[in-house]
Amino acid sequence: MRVLSGDGEMTDLRRVHCPVHLRTVAFDRCLACADSGGIAREPTGQIEYACCRHAGAGVEARRAEPGTPMDHTPVSAVMTTDVFAVRADVSLEALTDVLLERGIGGAPVVDEEGRPVGVVSKTDLLDQRFVAGDTGEGIARGRQVSRGHYRVALGPGIHAEALPYESVADAMTRAAITIPENAPAAQAAAMMVTQGIHRVLVVSDDGKLSGIVTSSDIMRWVAGRGRTRAPEA
Repeated sequence: MRVLSGDGEMTDLRRVHCPVHLRTVAFDRCLACADSGGIAREPTGQIEYACCRHAGAGVEARRAEPGTPMDHTPVSAVMTTDVFAVRADVSLEALTDVLLERGIGGAPVVDEEGRPVGVVSKTDLLDQRFVAGDTGEGIARGRQVSRGHYRVALGPGIHAEALPYESVADAMTRAAITIPENAPAAQAAAMMVTQGIHRVLVVSDDGKLSGIVTSSDIMRWVAGRGRTRAPEA
């Protein structure tokens, strides 16, 4: 998980699934473990994996076997761990740039410890723009505005608007829907249906954000199960 702070600093708070404890742990704690096999990279060098020498860890433990029933499969086996999050003091301008750059529709909002305190989306940005923005139609002839040492006379129909510093805290939805990482994947699917949402934040046993499970994650997992079924006669 990468977290953007208000000062523009990007912090890496990655967590990985531990096949020994059957839950996610901080990346640095994983590397410090006696069973750690270090870091491996795929051929492109863009994706890193934490290797574990623990018996039975040869197969990626985070992914459930395709034939496992959904009510027995933990959310940690289905969730996405590559999460981009922001802190509440990030400016809305910076957030907008990042969402457009990454092509995503929103991000979890976390505190200094990585615990979710809300979510912010493109819809929240639009709502904040229309609710808090200046909606005046124009200004009268002869109106002047100051720009540093200069005063500029504006003609009729020109719109002047103050741009206050607005942060994620001003626009975010403060109620974050979360689910424990050891909860059944079926429970996450049920939450999405009953709440009318498409993603749920997944938290570790200490309340820190460890991933996100989306409706697409559930559908991919179900599709994987379908490939293991014998064809019907």
